[in-house]
Amino acid sequence: MVLLLFLWPAGFAKEPKQPSSGQATIRVQSSLVLVDVISRDTKTGLPVRDFKKEDFRLFDNRQEVRIVRFDAGAQYDTRPITVWLVVICNEGGIVGASAEFMGKESLFRPALEHLQSRDTVGVAHWCDNGETRLDLLPTADRDSPIRVLAETLRPVTFKGGTDATDEVGEETFRKMIRLIIGDAYRRNPKPLPVIVFLHGDHTGQPRRELDNLVDDFLESSGTVFGIRDYQSAVLRFLIGEQAKILHYMAKHTGGQYFSASPSGYADALEAILRQLHFRYELGFVPAAIDGKRHELTVELTKEAHKRHNGARLRFRPEYIAVSEPPDWAR
Repeated sequence: MVLLLFLWPAGFAKEPKQPSSGQATIRVQSSLVLVDVISRDTKTGLPVRDFKKEDFRLFDNRQEVRIVRFDAGAQYDTRPITVWLVVICNEGGIVGASAEFMGKESLFRPALEHLQSRDTVGVAHWCDNGETRLDLLPTADRDSPIRVLAETLRPVTFKGGTDATDEVGEETFRKMIRLIIGDAYRRNPKPLPVIVFLHGDHTGQPRRELDNLVDDFLESSGTVFGIRDYQSAVLRFLIGEQAKILHYMAKHTGGQYFSASPSGYADALEAILRQLHFRYELGFVPAAIDGKRHELTVELTKEAHKRHNGARLRFRPEYIAVSEPPDWAR
């Protein structure tokens, strides 16, 4: 199960729920860190839907912090999500990239029926020739993403595979990620952006640049998931680079990577949406807005463990507290 995190600066934070008469008003003068937690009952494989605020303990750098906000997906309290279907351009059917999905885009369509009414879908791509674009801005329509995805996966004449084109492609990939994050920053209310790569992860990035991208997620919002065709080639190790970068990003942002046959494409995407829809959002005020990585831990209380023996939580191990979006995201 997956934990997703979003840091909401004071000017961007969702307003706290109004307390009932007689309760003290909580006034948050600094940023809130929102931690999205998804649970799993190991006996049934299903999310646990009846956790309460008092069932969780939250730790920042191993120091327990007070949970000042709590929302539950089962009660439709959590933020809407924006699902980005992302591919690399089809450079003549390169094995291990996104070409395996060409002509099979409609197989993902049934999963989109499981989106909630406030959720949106966008499409984006990058290419080794330096081209990147948000092909479809987030929309509530469920058919246009499939149509645009099919157009995006049409073969192009560009031929890559050289050191020079690889470097251009790596830079373009980073630009695309920041376009997606920037789109979320500019929306009100702020959605939770979820990048779903349709890609065999036959790619790489310089380790320093990759960690900088992870920092961008930790400072802002979003998580990475992926679906690879089960016949995609396995990427060989690239000297000086972090291989399987999409798996790496998924791990460090609280996501998950799936391998599926065409008959299982919709099931894989539906599994991602199910994890997100039944999540819990825990909010806390960080002790310092220092721009540094902080260790993050979420636990169930002993009482909650007794009631739900076998329940498991998965969460990202870090967050970064910042007071405002970076210049490139404005």
